[in-house]
Amino acid sequence: MSAPECPFPGLDTLWIQVAGLLCNLRCAHCFNASGPGERGMAPLSREEVRALLDEAETLGVRDVVFTGGEPFLLPEMADIAADALRRFPVTILTNGTLLDRRTVDRLAEAAGESRFSLEVRVSLDAPEEKENDAIRGKGCFAKAIAGAARLEAAGIPPIVTAVRLRDDGALPGREELAAFEEAMRAAGIRRPRVKFLPVFRIGREEERGGGYAATDRVTEELAVLLEAERLLCATARTATSLGVWPCPILVNEAGARMGDGLRSSFRPFPLSHAACSTCLRHGAVCANFAPPPGEG
Repeated sequence: MSAPECPFPGLDTLWIQVAGLLCNLRCAHCFNASGPGERGMAPLSREEVRALLDEAETLGVRDVVFTGGEPFLLPEMADIAADALRRFPVTILTNGTLLDRRTVDRLAEAAGESRFSLEVRVSLDAPEEKENDAIRGKGCFAKAIAGAARLEAAGIPPIVTAVRLRDDGALPGREELAAFEEAMRAAGIRRPRVKFLPVFRIGREEERGGGYAATDRVTEELAVLLEAERLLCATARTATSLGVWPCPILVNEAGARMGDGLRSSFRPFPLSHAACSTCLRHGAVCANFAPPPGEG
């Protein structure tokens, strides 16, 4: 039986996997198995990103998101962000460990010169050092929280994103949210913003916690019931050095590549991957904001 499809009314958000799979960390739950020396998907140059931004303008794109790997491994990342901010609202996903003062100052300068917004999402998977670093590596918590504090001081309030490693279907509780907010306030972040993400059992997480079951698939009934049109792949595409994919979760997943260029990807996407079931259950997983804890 063929999988139900996610409709595609048009492209609103362009994701750019600017760092490919190259990352300075090797997180135990990384869904695309990024890490040091991972060259299976090359980073994009500033010129290649500019070409994507040119095309995005002609296609009516409304905002741009940069991801990886770790974007700030690229020496020109702040300048790449400045190029994009001249045309679009921009979001950057980062582990936060490379947000030194010079980089943050350049981001603040670019944001100050733009009429569009800049959002920076910093990944922390626990509100305390020991638990977070067990997943991300020793010293990551301190570096990431310091990077987030530098953003705050420069006038770029960060969004902390946390993967909920228990996949029990429960929504994050108020106590869980409060713990992150307390850690952020302790670092000088006055108005904490926290986004919880579900765990995707692919990539390195498949090895750590186990993969999907054969029954973890999107059915036609489920797609209708949970409104597949609210998924990211209904209005977004992810551009990489290896072509275009429906979303950042499925980048490099067999059978998910949609073509060489953006226009060739403009068609409904079959929700045939197990990870699609996680996305459908949780809604707009990769968007900046999600329902508060206790609300669905």
